Amino acid sequence: MAYSAQPRSKDHWSVRLRAPRLGGTRPAALVVAVIQAVLLAVTASSLASGGGLYGCTSACGTAAEPATPAFAVILGIVMLALPLVIGALCEEWRLGVALAVLPVFPALLIASNKLLTPTNTIVPPTPARGSQPAIPYATSHFGPPFWLDPTHLTTLLFAFTLFALLGWLGWVIGSAFRNP
Repeated sequence: MAYSAQPRSKDHWSVRLRAPRLGGTRPAALVVAVIQAVLLAVTASSLASGGGLYGCTSACGTAAEPATPAFAVILGIVMLALPLVIGALCEEWRLGVALAVLPVFPALLIASNKLLTPTNTIVPPTPARGSQPAIPYATSHFGPPFWLDPTHLTTLLFAFTLFALLGWLGWVIGSAFRNP
């Protein structure tokens, strides 16, 4: 005697989730996205900002090291070309845009060092003047988190938009070659 489970027709507790499956992901697109994430993370690290990645003894592009090394320029070009390659390797534009934007997040986390924590600025002490008492260092102000700080928000939105646009443009170029 075999037992077969009968489907329940009046199951009010479970919900069927139907999400469209994004197909057309080539493993090469994922590999290029990982390479892009590593490059962005390395160039956002303190190794790059201190000049060590580019062979500078101090920070490059300053008065001490005024010339920008050719390696830095090449890395900049490669980091802007990789989202085009990612988009070209994807069959769907949504996937191309998503894989082009996702590598920005590790670089954002490394560059900010405090993505979710608010910035803390300590107000310097003010000396006593006349009848007003001195205010010690104990006063501090907590600002918005790094990603909501008005000085960083525009740059972050521009970066996401740029990488999304490059991913979409890569998809357009790739689909033109796939469907002549």
